[in-house]
Amino acid sequence: MYEELKREIAKAFKYIEKKGWNYGRAGNISVFIREKKHVLVTPSGAYKAKLKPEDIIVVDVNGGVIEGRDRPTIELPMHLAIYRAYEHINAVVHAHGIYSTALAIARKQLPVIVEEMDLYIGGDVRVADYAPAGTQELAESVVKALKGRKAVLLANHGVIACGGDLEEAVEILGLVERLSQAYILARVLGDVHLLPTSKLDRVRS
Repeated sequence: MYEELKREIAKAFKYIEKKGWNYGRAGNISVFIREKKHVLVTPSGAYKAKLKPEDIIVVDVNGGVIEGRDRPTIELPMHLAIYRAYEHINAVVHAHGIYSTALAIARKQLPVIVEEMDLYIGGDVRVADYAPAGTQELAESVVKALKGRKAVLLANHGVIACGGDLEEAVEILGLVERLSQAYILARVLGDVHLLPTSKLDRVRS
């Protein structure tokens, strides 16, 4: 099932690693086929840039495996919780880029420093409270921090980027990583000037 979409997921991880937004066995991707209530998700422990379409697992909305030879990522409860909470989200990318992870380790949110953040992410990128990987506590923390946003930092962990489809989620991931780098560099240079909320209304209209 879903052969073309499986190819796209495998291709996405190759692209993400090439861009430096993830590495090795870290990270995971899922796509929700909402009308079928099926979720395509990457396996646990795999070297992500070497994934093949046949490695992608299909599960139901309760996490039961429908198709696939390996175990789904340990982060599956987090992906499922996001899909239950937000109907506009149909793809989730979790990655460990250097700059976004640096902010996550420092537990510092990424504030609105350019207009694109408000347009495409929904505002600042919050930091979800720390909880161990794969736990329901982490899933709940992420859902809370994602409200009104398409990205969230995971304390001492990495980043989550979401979209209506996989292409958008990957685009959001790249935006967060690039702007995390810009923000960190700006802090090194000195003062960081944030965009005033009152002037963003024009951008949204």
